[in-house]
Amino acid sequence: MTKNDHLYGNFNFTLKAYNPNSRVSIYYDSIEVKLYYNSEQIAFNNAQPFFQPRRNVTYLDLYLSAKDVVLYGDVARNLKTERTTGAVDVEIKVRAKIKFKVGIWKLRHRKLKLSCSPRVPVSSTKSSQTCPCGVDL
Repeated sequence: MTKNDHLYGNFNFTLKAYNPNSRVSIYYDSIEVKLYYNSEQIAFNNAQPFFQPRRNVTYLDLYLSAKDVVLYGDVARNLKTERTTGAVDVEIKVRAKIKFKVGIWKLRHRKLKLSCSPRVPVSSTKSSQTCPCGVDL
């Protein structure tokens, strides 16, 4: 919701982390999540670190809040226009510091970058669709 070109809103996403490997477990030591609209950052949060065992699917609930975010010029106009369609295109960027565990050995930290571009419904009664994400290690 915008008010005088200021954005207020709560965004909830579920990230599915899939580890199909039968030999490697993953430590997610720090997870930073940013939400963008038209390349402008509108929300930020850190997710709780977690351990993902071998051959496992872990669901991570992400909660981001935009409070009094100032939108300028075209970004404000575009958001107002796009909201009238009932959904808004956003981009989620996740950066995580991860460590692989193979047997008893823990390997050095690596940076995981993830990017998704879901279409988010404006109404809180509607849920968004599944969206594929790009991953870079």
